[in-house]
Amino acid sequence: MVSTVPRNDLVLWAIAFIAGCILSLVQGGWLIALGTGVLCWWLRRQCWGRSLWLRLPTSRSVAIATVVALLAMSYLWLRTPQPTVTDISGVVRRLADLNLSPTVAVTGVVQTTPLPNRAGRLRFFMAVEQYRNVSPQASQDGLLRGRASGRLYVTLPRAIATDLHPSQRIEVQGTLYRPRPSGSRFICTFNFQRQLQLQHTFAGLTGEELRGLDHGSGWGLWAIRQRITEAHRAGLGDRYGSLVSAMVLGSRAVAVPFELRDAFRRVGLSHALAASGFHTAILLTVALTLVRPFPERWRYSCGGGVLILFVCLSGFAPSAIRAGLMGFASLAALAGNQKVQPLGALLAIACGMLLYNPLWIEDIGFQLSFLATLGLIVSSQPISDRLDWCPGVLRNLLAVPLAATIWVFPLSLAIFGVFPLYGLLANVLTTFLLVVLTVGGFISALGALLLPTIGAGIATVLYWPTELLVWFVQYIGQWPGATIALGTLGWGQVVVLYALIVLVWWHPWWQHRWLAVFTVGLALVLLPFLIRQQMLFQATVLATTRVPMLVIQQPAGTIALNAGDPHVLTAFLAQEGINRIDWAIASDRRSQNWLDVHATTPLRRLTTVATANSDPAYQQLLAALPVEHHTLLPQQPSRLGNVEITVQRADPAILRINLGRSDWLFISDPAADQHHWLRGAPVATPDVLWWWGRRFELQLLEHIQPKAIIFSQARLAPQISEALQEKNIPYFIVGSDGEIRWTPNAALTANLDASNDGIF
Repeated sequence: MVSTVPRNDLVLWAIAFIAGCILSLVQGGWLIALGTGVLCWWLRRQCWGRSLWLRLPTSRSVAIATVVALLAMSYLWLRTPQPTVTDISGVVRRLADLNLSPTVAVTGVVQTTPLPNRAGRLRFFMAVEQYRNVSPQASQDGLLRGRASGRLYVTLPRAIATDLHPSQRIEVQGTLYRPRPSGSRFICTFNFQRQLQLQHTFAGLTGEELRGLDHGSGWGLWAIRQRITEAHRAGLGDRYGSLVSAMVLGSRAVAVPFELRDAFRRVGLSHALAASGFHTAILLTVALTLVRPFPERWRYSCGGGVLILFVCLSGFAPSAIRAGLMGFASLAALAGNQKVQPLGALLAIACGMLLYNPLWIEDIGFQLSFLATLGLIVSSQPISDRLDWCPGVLRNLLAVPLAATIWVFPLSLAIFGVFPLYGLLANVLTTFLLVVLTVGGFISALGALLLPTIGAGIATVLYWPTELLVWFVQYIGQWPGATIALGTLGWGQVVVLYALIVLVWWHPWWQHRWLAVFTVGLALVLLPFLIRQQMLFQATVLATTRVPMLVIQQPAGTIALNAGDPHVLTAFLAQEGINRIDWAIASDRRSQNWLDVHATTPLRRLTTVATANSDPAYQQLLAALPVEHHTLLPQQPSRLGNVEITVQRADPAILRINLGRSDWLFISDPAADQHHWLRGAPVATPDVLWWWGRRFELQLLEHIQPKAIIFSQARLAPQISEALQEKNIPYFIVGSDGEIRWTPNAALTANLDASNDGIF
């Protein structure tokens, strides 16, 4: 007689497998898995036969779960992509060894649909076939060439790459590079190198010239997506058409304007633009309702077809695959007249997807999608029961987004550092519009597959609902405190918060004390945030080289120098829990995007250098920015709290920044012969010399005699690096070291930590 495995054991082993995949991203994760397993095994042995408030599995089951977790960690490590011998990334090192320019011409086939990035360039992946180096010197041109393999992350100017599509064979000329890792010693920066690695890509190409070699195939899923998006744009215009297309195809497959993406994110509606369970539930319900008169077999076939079409059109995003599989589980239960076990189905789908591709555990969409679905399964009904004082329809409208928000909140705050204050209200107010646009967009997409004019005509009907939705989103996003920056949580806080959530879900004793648990969780988030704001004093040079940026945090207020890249600046402010810039300073007139920053993080006042007033475009910025602004005059110190800033030269700017006991000298735009001015001016020896520009003369070291140097450059000339090492002057290069942070006790520290390979 064959014994069956208890259901509780299967659940435990499934959780152990998922936990092992997660712990593989943490340094020393195998010790955590082993230690937790040994502890649980020991507790189970000690408590054998006793009545506990929490039933523990058998010691044998715990031991198997520990082995499963360790095997999952090994499995993910084995499945992590590594470059082959002929991968194009190896060319970067060979070019450097031969002292050749990294400018190359690469031939290959376009693999993904080109989509815009925030810099206005188009990005896509290309399968590499061959390469040759391209040097400005004729004698060196083509010295290194040959066949290569692998994938390449390519960016191109939008003007020359508008007609590109997958399957085209092209030649791109530009700068070949290997992406640098992004550490998280003190800032959770986006790990570009790791994200490319997960997509089997180990090199990038900043392209400037493009030559088409053939037109490729005109068939494929990309052509279907393009047909749908063009029909939506024909009926709704580019802006609204891309928005409706994203509700059908997902934002990963559609070029949605970034200002719309940011607006939806600010009010907690990012899920509306992602291929998720929300969309599959709507589409499946509508499809089954429309075919209700047909035989049962036809109904379920139609529902399955809708799910398959949705997953394919979304580009097989992990969140869409998860949603599609959950939909198929529901269809299978309906077909068999059985009641689906949603929690068991979710665990089985998670394990199945991770067995197929364990690297999906690092996909943020995968993580948030599963947590939101878990919240809906285990918490929406209890929350709805607690809201029995609300009308029935409103009760469900509140319970669903609230349940998802509770389970997503800790991880979302750990990654992004912000919380949409009016997210629940925005979800309630826009649910009907989202349903209408999702269904209407899908019907329009089906019409476009038959005939583009039919799809465009149906899309035209959606104009006013789309207009109303965008108005709602933008209106709510302008309310005071629409997004509150609380700072990124530590992973210890995240673990404790999820432990509290699980306790309330799992055990009746904790369910009756949910208010106390909520208070503890809120204190766990807010107390460290408030203490940090009242005690912190530090300065951070952000990892940008185009326009240097500095953020100074102190109890008296936050100071921001320059806004060259508003996305980088606002993301940093969110992670640090900064909701207001008390003093904004513009030392340079280029790329000063203070209006974009002000829309997310309000400014109290803006200070410019004297010569910035001569720029007409800058005058328009000052007129449009509704904050107090004035000019910093040379040799007149200005102070906020412990920070004092003095302009020593206005154009180009040389600033003296005094951080309590530390004295900084910021020198910008050396192309204007700053060297000659500095040699003739009396300059006090600074603790830190912050240099922005390419040309740095070693003679300045004798004149300025800095104790440390920060270079806001992509790279540093070897002779300068050698000279600084000989003089024992510590230096940092923003382009390779990432963010640079100063604190009164630890002096200067680079953010880069090459040992950090995972999202944690």
